[in-house]
Amino acid sequence: MARLAIVALACGVLAGHAAAARQRLDRRSSNATMLRVTSTGTAASSAACRALRVAATAAKAGADPGKHVCPESLPTKEGQDQQKPFFTKLHNALIKGNGHLEGCMDGSSREYYVETFEQELECLYTLILKDGCGALPSQHEKRQEQWELKCLDGTEDLLAAYDLMTEGEKMYFHKFKKSASERQIYKTYIELAGYKELACIFMKTVDDECVAFSKPRMLPPAYWDKDWKL
Repeated sequence: MARLAIVALACGVLAGHAAAARQRLDRRSSNATMLRVTSTGTAASSAACRALRVAATAAKAGADPGKHVCPESLPTKEGQDQQKPFFTKLHNALIKGNGHLEGCMDGSSREYYVETFEQELECLYTLILKDGCGALPSQHEKRQEQWELKCLDGTEDLLAAYDLMTEGEKMYFHKFKKSASERQIYKTYIELAGYKELACIFMKTVDDECVAFSKPRMLPPAYWDKDWKL
């Protein structure tokens, strides 16, 4: 696990250096030296991140030998066919973002973890649905904007997202996370990636009325455009 953390750090640092070099190149596009720096940084970052993907896959396999089998399946109730596409679109939003919010930072270790453990995250989402989302009321009207700002911005950390929860949600989430961590595959994911995305999945599932819609309710691009025009 320590080796994987080192590779993840290298991936993140090199990705950051490559991004910074690309920004400088944008300002001085005729500089051949900058082009070489960018190419070198990108290659190093790609190599580190390829190693990270291999290591993450190995850690996943070691945590739960054999094919992962979720104890529940989608849909959790007859006629709730929207549950599967809802998760697919929510998972994609967490990685790719919405509007000017870019989701997980491209090439980051977090992006790889969230992608690699998609099946496991879907299972945890399924378990939340099976439990009726803890009968928790939607907070959609109160936190839709903040949910997007904290959950779809790769620079925001776990605490920024976690603080959006009500006290009742925090109590439910702690019990749910503790129960999930009893299985090594989920414990491994949380050790690697933390639980920001899991917290965001939980909140969005609750806010969209325990998935009463075919896709997550997101703010339209025009909503964010008004901020850029001020």
